[in-house]
This record gives sequence, C-alpha cells and structure tokens, in this order.
Amino acid sequence: MNQQHNEISVGGDVGGNVVAGNGNTVGAAPAPRAEQRPAVDGMAPRLGFVVDVVGFGHRDAESQAELQHRLDELVRRVLADLGIDPEDTIGSDSGDSRLAFLPAGVDWSRVLPTMISAMGERLGRDNRRYRDRMRLRMSIGTGLVGTGPLGFTGQLVVDLHRLVDSEVLRQSIRDHPDTDLVVLVSQALHDDVIRPGHLDPADFTPVTVTAKEFAAPAWLRLC
Repeated sequence: MNQQHNEISVGGDVGGNVVAGNGNTVGAAPAPRAEQRPAVDGMAPRLGFVVDVVGFGHRDAESQAELQHRLDELVRRVLADLGIDPEDTIGSDSGDSRLAFLPAGVDWSRVLPTMISAMGERLGRDNRRYRDRMRLRMSIGTGLVGTGPLGFTGQLVVDLHRLVDSEVLRQSIRDHPDTDLVVLVSQALHDDVIRPGHLDPADFTPVTVTAKEFAAPAWLRLC
C-alpha cells in the first residue's frame, strides 16, 4: 500500500467554474451533508474514488511528470467543485493514479452527479490545453474505511482498485477511442444514488467485474 497523505497535492492549471447540465454553476458552495452514520471500530462510511491515467507507462519521464501535475490539479479542482477542501479528504497516489476518500457524512446523492460531471468537464478543458491527451479510468464506491500503520483499511479500498484495474474498464476505453473518461460505479452506490433517479439510470450499463478472487456487479458509464 502506498504511503498515506492527508491532502491532495496541487499543480497545473485547469481553472474556471464547471457548469452542470442544468445550467447551474458548480463551485464554492459546501457539499450538503447526509445524516452522519456511526463509525464502526474506528472505521467510517465514506465515498471514495480512484482515477488512473491510461497509457502512463508508455510516456517518457518528462511527460509522466507533467501528467502527474495535471492529474493532481484535476482532482483538486473537482474536489473544489464538490465544495470539499482537499485537506478534509484522505488519499494516496501511485504515480499514475490517485485514490481519495471524501469526508464522512457528505450526501452521496448530491456528490456523485457533480463528481462525474465535473471530472468529465475539467478533463476536457485540460486536454484542450495540452498536446498530450490525458485519458482516465475511474472507479467510485462507498463503504467503511479506516487507517492503519501501512495505509487504509476496509474492503472498499480493495474493491476500488479491482474496479479501476478491471479488464471490463480497460476494454471499454480501448473500444471507445474518442472517449477520455470511463467510469465504473459500484453496485451499492448505484442502488443508493442512481436507481432512485439522482442520475439517469439509462446512462449506465450493467457489467460484471472479475479479477483474481474478486467478482462483483458494477455500472459502466462513458463520459
């Protein structure tokens, strides 16, 4: 497990506000909070996500450093669109990917639509500014998360990495060369947010993810 960080680092410039599909500006307002759920044995329910750069290893060292800089800034800007201070999140990085958990108590039904919209909008803006096109795989889920001496604890940590590294997601972005962002949402988060209509269920395709000892349904969206 990579070294834990208390904040997402800052770099690059993907500036400006994101305008959601309904014409409202997404930005500085704090994210609404759901009723706080109790922590269990030092663990708390959180929404987490992983973003991973496609083809990172095929770049030279200078290009990789620039992509890391851009990805850090992208994640920071998306958190700002959610009204969340990066210092209130916990996360880690592994060079070509970023893992982040939002503060316990945020309203998932409000955060998820904005997160997906903002990530797609800001990634598009970023790519219009650089020759090196950045394409991302993303996984999003919810569950109990804790911290230990070697990093994060809880099944969600494993599940998010299984989803983002899955062949389903890798094949999806290979099959859609004009798409810069592909997202897998966990079944639990789909049941809590998408199925009730906070996002259009028709935008998501059911898939089955299998990897090593992991097998789970998930929901795919091309952005």
